[in-house]
Amino acid sequence: MNKIKVVNDNLVCANVSKYVNIEYYKKEELFAINDIKINILKSTILDIDINFKEEGKINFVINILDDVNLELNIISRGNTGKVQYKYNIGKNSNINISKFQDVDSIKEMICINLNNNNSSINYNFKTIANLKETYDYYIYHNADNTNSSIKNNGVCVSNGEIIYQVSSFVPKDITGCVVDQNNRIINLTNNKCEIRPNLYIDNLDTEASHSALIGKFSEEEMFYIQSRGINKIDVIKLLIGGFLRSNITCKQLLSYINKNINKYWR
Repeated sequence: MNKIKVVNDNLVCANVSKYVNIEYYKKEELFAINDIKINILKSTILDIDINFKEEGKINFVINILDDVNLELNIISRGNTGKVQYKYNIGKNSNINISKFQDVDSIKEMICINLNNNNSSINYNFKTIANLKETYDYYIYHNADNTNSSIKNNGVCVSNGEIIYQVSSFVPKDITGCVVDQNNRIINLTNNKCEIRPNLYIDNLDTEASHSALIGKFSEEEMFYIQSRGINKIDVIKLLIGGFLRSNITCKQLLSYINKNINKYWR
């Protein structure tokens, strides 16, 4: 198992195998951002733990070489952060990302480059938002037969706000691509949330779809479960648990999600 730990914007621990190469560039200039470059050489699993004890800024560049399958699990927690992720995915390679966020406030930019034939990404993201969280995604299909599946599930509590902007690009000379966006926000506040799905498809040989939902759990769902003798708080906890755990298989991530659900809904 490969593990990387980041505190604020500093790489403090990296236990990795020969299949993972890490380059850390610490910037000294005013307002500069520390860079972590990760090269995935062969199929493996990588865990990234980010703890914003103070406000932090960090830039990740993750390069997946050809014929590689990567299972990437990310946990972010703590105070306030600004993070940029750039994924470069090689030929016949796939990255499966499972990510959970429990921070006070965060702004992220996620750039995904599907650079060669049959490269693909399956992205599963979950968050519980206490304050404002903003996520900008840019998914570039730069080669034929590339696939992207972006699934974002967020729950707003307290003073939480979530903004998802997801933009997928397929130029006219690229064929055989599959593009999917699925964004859902359960808003348990009166605050404003936004989903901005964008599909920039410039050909007729692409399978593209998106769905966007902002709301609360339906009264029918609530009534049905309460009619089985479960009180309202436990019903909400049950539904949120299913919502945040869906498509997550990493045991550590599931344990951390359960811990946070129990923190907010006792």
